[in-house]
Amino acid sequence: MSERFWRHLSVTFGWLAIGLLFCLVTFSSSLEIKDLDLWLHLRMGWWIWQHGFVPHYDVLSCTIAGKPWVNHEWLFQVLVYLVQRAYGFNGLISMQSLVVGATFLFLLFLGYSRERQWLSVVSLLMVLMVYQTRFTIRPDIFSILFFVLYIYVLSLHINKRWALYALVGLQIIWANTHGFFFFGPLLVAVAILSEFLKRRVPMPYEWNTTGRLTDGEYRSLKILFPLLILACCVNPDTFKGAWYPVKVFFSLSGSNKIFFKHIVELQRPITAQNIFTNMWMYYKALIVVSFLSFVFNRRKIDVSSLLVWAIFLAFSLAAIRNMVFFAVAAYMVLMVNAISISWKNVVPLHFSSPKFKYLTVIIIEIILMLWMMNFGIQMSSNGYFDFDTYGRKSEFFGVSKRVYPYEAVNFLVAQKIKGNFFNDFNSGAYLVGRVDPAVKVFIDGRTEEYGAKFFENYQKIWMQGNAKVFEQFERKDNITGAFLNNAHQEIPPACLKMFHSFKDWSIVYLDYDGVIFLKKTPYNMPFIRKFSVDIHHWVPKPMNLYKLGTKLVTPFPFVNRAYILETLDADEAAIREAREALAVAPDYGQAYHILAKIYTKRHEYKKAFVNYRLAAIYTGDLPSILGLAHAYEELKHYDGAIDEYRRVLSIFPRNIEGYFGLARCLAKEGKDKKALAMIDKAKKLGLEDKVDVQKIHDIINGKKKKVFINKQYFKRRK
Repeated sequence: MSERFWRHLSVTFGWLAIGLLFCLVTFSSSLEIKDLDLWLHLRMGWWIWQHGFVPHYDVLSCTIAGKPWVNHEWLFQVLVYLVQRAYGFNGLISMQSLVVGATFLFLLFLGYSRERQWLSVVSLLMVLMVYQTRFTIRPDIFSILFFVLYIYVLSLHINKRWALYALVGLQIIWANTHGFFFFGPLLVAVAILSEFLKRRVPMPYEWNTTGRLTDGEYRSLKILFPLLILACCVNPDTFKGAWYPVKVFFSLSGSNKIFFKHIVELQRPITAQNIFTNMWMYYKALIVVSFLSFVFNRRKIDVSSLLVWAIFLAFSLAAIRNMVFFAVAAYMVLMVNAISISWKNVVPLHFSSPKFKYLTVIIIEIILMLWMMNFGIQMSSNGYFDFDTYGRKSEFFGVSKRVYPYEAVNFLVAQKIKGNFFNDFNSGAYLVGRVDPAVKVFIDGRTEEYGAKFFENYQKIWMQGNAKVFEQFERKDNITGAFLNNAHQEIPPACLKMFHSFKDWSIVYLDYDGVIFLKKTPYNMPFIRKFSVDIHHWVPKPMNLYKLGTKLVTPFPFVNRAYILETLDADEAAIREAREALAVAPDYGQAYHILAKIYTKRHEYKKAFVNYRLAAIYTGDLPSILGLAHAYEELKHYDGAIDEYRRVLSIFPRNIEGYFGLARCLAKEGKDKKALAMIDKAKKLGLEDKVDVQKIHDIINGKKKKVFINKQYFKRRK
């Protein structure tokens, strides 16, 4: 067959692969609504639409009410409110798919080459794999679209007269949609800098000439930059609004590091622990592949592409949420460098005939299409059991029934309860979206508004159960309720116990998704009298096993309730919940773990051992293995305990309980040197615990003292 035939066949398969890619983009961006902050955006969109202005102060919280607030996302908030009001939550999901699809369409325009269709598909597919972590209907998706549009116009249309007007207009919209709007002027500044370097700094000739602008284009960029700075000021807070996100960005250090520690999306994507794992593997692959593209194209490097690549690589390494911006930059770099990389430079000479090249490309495109179809089929099967309907809920379209404490909030809505509430960080935005203004929250997702000191005090209450810190807020902000979310996280035991210990507070709601406490105020007393929960006489709500049939279900609601009850020392009630869970799924390890914890508290170590053993078999998690080791130890089966502690250290080499548990058991078995060696090893790793060290020395010295006494006794007998 002729070379022309193979070329046309390659192009046809290329377009098929591109079409399939866009189907996958649309499908994968149609996930159910899971984002927490969306609810705050919806509420603020309603507020702005109803009042006709953007407030310059907080109107949502009871702790920072009236504090100055620069709401740089107001335009997004109004948009999502109007879309949701007109088309419901599925309309919001469709909006997201439209924005994401437009982003990929402009990326395709930016890098498309008929000769390299397969490379565009591979690169865009990798971008999609990184981007799908941000399919959450947040203003970020618009920032990514605007970022791509900027690169598209600056790369391909900067010589057009309309380009300046388009970018200035885009900048105004961006400045009122998301705080990353300063990326627009940054990209133009990088373009000006790179052009200056090409013209004024001695570099290899190809570097000076590759991607060099005309004098007219260079002049346009220098005119555009100050116009964009002014465009950033076109917002409700003018200069303050333009400077605020930049100020926040450069203040993310010092005391603000606390946010990076506790908020997942602000943590670093690559650490010493995960650098060689599969975590974020597409992001890591883009780093490697885009870097290699510079290596292959080292003689004709485009300086502007190199600067953008380096800046956004550094930006992405700072926080997980920034990875997609680097993915876009890496795609641009790959497409730019691919122009100068010849097929003959990559493959051996005798494989570089046109027919072989087209055949190879066709095979690659077929493999890509098969992979995408398989990935889409796997995604389509994602779903979970809906305990309300006894049916399956798809993970596409609709609102998630796993992420939000919707039943607990339904209780507040149904009973029309009002007040200032303490709440966990993850519940703040959801509460704002559903019960504001009746309930004013303690904290929500606007970390920059609350500040590091406030967040630190919140952590003292939430993680440590610090009653003194809470009581200060209780008096100052008139806190009359507490909403503790247990839907997608565990309530820290210290916080749960703290509220339960307050004599003037009472539980009015307890279920798998959370606990609600009300303070005994005159307003709250009717609710307390009607809904007060007696945890010691708690009766589980069993599932209808006839209706459930043989469906495989994870009975987490029972275990969530059991966890709360066990934490509050309502152990019999917790046992009943755990047994209901095992009636639904006899292999559910978390239920055995709850039972084992209760039996351990009661010093019934044989029963604890039986349940920890099953928990370790079915879950294999660290608490279950440690619990099993401890049960072995209490039953004086030191060989079994040593094996389990060693198992812990093989999986978690820096686990302090593993080291000192192992040392304790070795000491009890008379292997003193090995026990002391384990202590020394723990010290070298910085895991020293003075209390545990003293216990082990006491075991060793106690045995020696016993031996000495026995020797003296036998001497007297003689």
